[in-house]
Amino acid sequence: MNFIQTLYIDKFRHPLENSYGWAAPEYHLMGWALSCLQLNKIYGHVELYTNSYATELLINTLGLPYSKVHTTHDDFYIVNENLWALYKILTYSLQDEPFLHVDGDVFLFKALPAFLFSGELVAQNMEVATPEVYSNTQNQLVKHFSYFPDCVRTEFANTIPIKAVNAGILGGKNINFIKEYADLAFEYVDRNKQHLSLINTHGFNVFFEQHLFYCLANEKGLPITFLIKELIEDDKYRHLGDFHEVPCKNNYLHLIGEYKRDEYTCKQMAAKLRELYPEYYYRIMSLCKTESAPHTISMYARKEFTEIKDYKQFNKKAKETYSNSVCVEIPKIANNGDSTTIHSSKIFILELLTNCLREMPSLSDATKGEAQKDLKKFSRDVREVLRRNKEIQYDYLYGRDLVSVTWFCELFGNDSEIPNKMIAKCNEVEIIKSMFDWGGLINKITRVGIEYYEALELEPGEFYNLVVPELFTDGCSIEDLDEMEKIILEHLSEPSSIKELFESMQMYVEDDIIKNHLDEFEHLIIVMLKQLVQKKAIRPFENKQVYVEQIISSVQTA
Repeated sequence: MNFIQTLYIDKFRHPLENSYGWAAPEYHLMGWALSCLQLNKIYGHVELYTNSYATELLINTLGLPYSKVHTTHDDFYIVNENLWALYKILTYSLQDEPFLHVDGDVFLFKALPAFLFSGELVAQNMEVATPEVYSNTQNQLVKHFSYFPDCVRTEFANTIPIKAVNAGILGGKNINFIKEYADLAFEYVDRNKQHLSLINTHGFNVFFEQHLFYCLANEKGLPITFLIKELIEDDKYRHLGDFHEVPCKNNYLHLIGEYKRDEYTCKQMAAKLRELYPEYYYRIMSLCKTESAPHTISMYARKEFTEIKDYKQFNKKAKETYSNSVCVEIPKIANNGDSTTIHSSKIFILELLTNCLREMPSLSDATKGEAQKDLKKFSRDVREVLRRNKEIQYDYLYGRDLVSVTWFCELFGNDSEIPNKMIAKCNEVEIIKSMFDWGGLINKITRVGIEYYEALELEPGEFYNLVVPELFTDGCSIEDLDEMEKIILEHLSEPSSIKELFESMQMYVEDDIIKNHLDEFEHLIIVMLKQLVQKKAIRPFENKQVYVEQIISSVQTA
């Protein structure tokens, strides 16, 4: 089975200036690097179909280990620049042997199951249409297009809602079908090119690639072998962007649409690349040194970093600083003028909140006045936390970031071991109380595709905001906490096993919950712990001896 990928770089869209659908240009490059490197690690070979500009980027600049490069797309013209799936269709059409095409936003952390490779046709999963992704565009096509392949016309007439395959992975052994499908896709586009200005061209991609594949296979009675067996609504993909679950809970990720635009998910992906392939991570960061790479700008202030070995040495030092200090006192810098500190004279996220508040017509004048007053107080509190944060050693925070990528699997990888795992609150995080849910509003503004935050409304109440020192953006991240999460963090000011925490938390709920719904309650606590670990508020605790010595020392000093 040949493993293949496709990338086309437009000479007018520089990859260090254009994000190609990702949250930032560096994430686009990191995504390609991690996808290719994992395929190469698992299978030992992966081929690239591309044009000269993409070859220069992926091969000559990034040095990705493609086993073969086919510069087949240089003279390929597409009628509309938004029809990006046509580049993949061309690649499919060029295959003469069984193949599996893997998108550049798909990440394998384990070999795919063997049954896939015996399939005549292969795809990631079957998906069913919702109005947001398929049905609205379908209505446009029916209204404006003059040509449909017979199999598509039949499905439009007989199936509501329509179904399609997800082409995160696509291929199989039936090469004759693949070539007929590709020819039909080109005809589908070409015979409607005069109507493209009347439709959502981005939305059309899923029709001539994913929907057509399903329709033609269905017409011919050919079964499709799926990696994921469940039928999934096209806007209901879950867990395919959860890098924190790799490799203990998940070994296949696909950053579908909104995942690529979500900064949090992209940072997780970047951290995974840094963990597994630091040479490629820092190579990309070197390319972005003078570009917009906010989470690494501060590192480049350290002028001694000139080669990959410098970063590796710093990584080692940072991990040692963190591991040696995590159970005792957070190391501080000698003075606030040290160039390795992180702080922000202008806090962008607070300015964003202020602008957002002005543009909320649903708020009454009285509520908006209360909110403005509370936001001023919240801003003062955040700036005070930042003042304290900038005294924390750079090495300590970077070391935390390096090791925190393993915390989730360390604590939750084996379900049977969870109750006995020791955990503690991260010393550097702080909680700010506010009258309005500013942490939630920040996530509403910055996160993509999270239904809870999309539906969030600003109303007065009692809210808690978690402030986590960071080495990027404004020097901190701000997350919303509910009251139970706040109580958990208070209990974990001293290390505790998860089992002991369960027992302690029972005092905060009614007796009926303990008597009749204890399992559900414990599951809720686990969900909260997982969220707090992802937010870098809770960490695994192993160094019991250091902690005991610290307590003894403090008692003796007193």
